[in-house]
Amino acid sequence: MTDVSISEIEDIVYRDVRLTQGSAPRFYIGGEEVDIWSDELSFYHTLTTVDYARRAITEAEKNGLDVFPEIVGKPLEKELVKNALYSGSPILFKGDRGFGKTTFSKAVAKLLPPKLLAVKDCRIHDDPVHPACFSCKWKVTHLERVELSWVPRIWVRIPGDPMLTTRQLIGGVSIQKLREGFDIDHPEVFIPGRALKANRGVGYFDELGAIPSSLQTMLHELFEERQVTTSEGDIIPMHVDSIEIASTNPSNYRGTSAIKEPLLDRMEVIEVGPPETVEEEIEIAMRNMYYTRRFGKRPPIPVWHQRILAQIVRSGRSNSKGKVQLAAELSCRATIKVFDHVYSRVERRGASVPRLMDYGENYEMIKLALNGRVEFEFGSRTTKNDFINYLVNEAMKAECKHVYDEYLPQDNFEVFVRELKSLGDRVQGGWRISLSEELVTRTSKLPLVSTVLKKMGAHDSETKLSALEVVLNSLSLCSDIVAKMDHSYVVREAGDHGEAAV
Repeated sequence: MTDVSISEIEDIVYRDVRLTQGSAPRFYIGGEEVDIWSDELSFYHTLTTVDYARRAITEAEKNGLDVFPEIVGKPLEKELVKNALYSGSPILFKGDRGFGKTTFSKAVAKLLPPKLLAVKDCRIHDDPVHPACFSCKWKVTHLERVELSWVPRIWVRIPGDPMLTTRQLIGGVSIQKLREGFDIDHPEVFIPGRALKANRGVGYFDELGAIPSSLQTMLHELFEERQVTTSEGDIIPMHVDSIEIASTNPSNYRGTSAIKEPLLDRMEVIEVGPPETVEEEIEIAMRNMYYTRRFGKRPPIPVWHQRILAQIVRSGRSNSKGKVQLAAELSCRATIKVFDHVYSRVERRGASVPRLMDYGENYEMIKLALNGRVEFEFGSRTTKNDFINYLVNEAMKAECKHVYDEYLPQDNFEVFVRELKSLGDRVQGGWRISLSEELVTRTSKLPLVSTVLKKMGAHDSETKLSALEVVLNSLSLCSDIVAKMDHSYVVREAGDHGEAAV
């Protein structure tokens, strides 16, 4: 291209190149000529990102499938996203940190094909039939042979950073190319920034409000005309084909800046909040635990521990302890890390099923997950330690009441208590039950205890021991029949307790 005139460069730079089968050069993949117009390959080029999204949405809905299976719950938000995508609208996800804004953007990207045909070595993965960059336009219009390659699904994060520069966002001139002798007007001298590298994929503006106002102004044109004019007034005539998605925290959140109204006017704002139910909270945690991602299967955490751990975080969101006000709601990441740290403790002691001891002697594993995520409003006199203790105790009481009401026999309650006594050793004031594997074997001879454990879904020895522990803990919290002593429980003498204290 050394003999190309400036006028020829300008012509190709500003031309909208669209090839047909008759006007296209010969295309090659790995040195072998291919027919990109064939049924096998035609799906992987020419279509826009919105075309791909519309097709995927239509196909999924026709077959009664969830368009966004990666997203737990949020039926209204899913419907709004589908509609916005179908109309080719940029989307702004708004909500507190850790409630799935980034996950939602990645789920949108999965509507696109897992791979695409692109001009080989193109920095913006150009479509061979409708290229956007200067170099690729030249190749497909002036060369007889053009090499192609497969590129994986494109999802580009553009981080919100007050120090973000025009070069990082849009692009700039390559000094290296100039040193190699290329003229400044040469197409390959320009290096695209992140917004342009999202071509044929999803450009995700993470924390849009943190991007400097001057750069936000440049996005008006990108979102509407699919091209960019730099702050110096230079038009970069690359018509970027990408689905533009952004996120922002609520305006009162610390570190969040306002998004300029003209930019907001070019986007559809969709609120993303916390999970609506404890079941959704659990599902999010179990899907995203380190153990699940590492081993490709979920750890055997019984449902009673799942509910306790999830409810710890949900109780924190309700700000229910007196006048305590959190600076921001506890995120789903907090829930995931609570599950992670408790289960790591389980693995470290060579077990598979959690016990209450895995929360830590003073709930240290829970505090490891929450200490850095609990932030009080200015003036709060409550300590993080006291607040987290409160959250754990509230979640524990709620689950133990559920176990007490749901699983323990009401008609034969006294017989059930006698069976529990038979598991313990006689001590002053009652029968002391020390939890052990040997104890599980003895429960098989106790009809009511066995029925309760079966009803709770405890079938293997570890889960039965965990279930028996939570039953005893429920009796200690919901009645005065059982007293907790360190890691054991004492079923009291008949005369030492009265009615259930639920």
